[in-house]
Amino acid sequence: MSILLESQIKSLRTEGLILLVEDAERRIGSHIADGDPDEKYVDHQKYILSLVQQELERRGAN
Repeated sequence: MSILLESQIKSLRTEGLILLVEDAERRIGSHIADGDPDEKYVDHQKYILSLVQQELERRGAN
């Protein structure tokens, strides 16, 4: 699944990446606010954030 996710992230425009970051941050925040967060879910959202960060860094290098 990570290969699919990585390729989808690479195909997004920069604006889409920013929206994805905002969405993942909101998902983490609302999930933690419930008081009993599913760590696997939170970790997956953090993984998405790290993939987006890597992609933005890669684009900045070009």
